[in-house]
Parts: sequence; structure tokens; C-alpha cells
Amino acid sequence: MTKAACLLVAALGLGGCAHHNTMYAWGGYDGLLYQSYKDPTKTAVLLTKLETHVLAVEQGGAKVAPGLYAEVGTLYLQIGKTDKATVYYTKERDAWPESRPLMDTLIAHVGDRKPVAPKAEMPAASTATEVKS
Repeated sequence: MTKAACLLVAALGLGGCAHHNTMYAWGGYDGLLYQSYKDPTKTAVLLTKLETHVLAVEQGGAKVAPGLYAEVGTLYLQIGKTDKATVYYTKERDAWPESRPLMDTLIAHVGDRKPVAPKAEMPAASTATEVKS
């Protein structure tokens, strides 16, 4: 192939990747999730933005992307709001029938979650070396 043909193929290939129309609006989910994994203090931002996005999609009459209701429910479960977690797990189950077995199990056991105890602080490292006799 000539150099010009290779450049044309590369330009067309990259141009095709530039814009993806997806079936669902994800509301920046992947970036928000990455940020919350990178900096756990941003988990509250993830919850707020995802819930706002979900409500906007519902009000617009569109179908919420698969898994987003469950993600919001899990974020509520992690902060101990089991009633809200159940609401979102139910929405996921009703919107996506293939999720029914998992969502029914989560709903049935949502109250079983024990509060997460704060991590114990690590003892300060000793500066003296202990010598055994």
C-alpha cells in the first residue's frame, strides 16, 4: 500500500472512533466511577451525580442504562440507607428482567449487611530494635 492510502485508512479508522452514539445515556458513569476508585472521598459525588442523572433520564421518558439503578442502590447500601437501596434495586429489577434473580436476592438480604467498622489505626513503628536473648 502507498503511504497516502495508509494515511487515508488510518484517518478513516480514527475518525470512526471519534463519536459513538450509544443506546443509553450513561451520565459520565465511567469517569465518575474511576474518580471514586482513585479518591474514595469522591464517592458522595458519584452518588449525587448518578442519582441526578437517573432522575433526569426518567423524567425525559428514556430508559435508564442497565446497572445504573443497581449502582445507585449499592452506593446507598454502603452508607447504610437500606430503604433507598431497596427502591433502586427494585427499579433495576423492574427495568431489566434479566437482573431479577440478583436483584431479588439483594432485596431479600439488604437488611443483613453489617455496618463496616472503621479501620483500626496501625501502631506506630518502633524506632528501637528489640534484641532477643
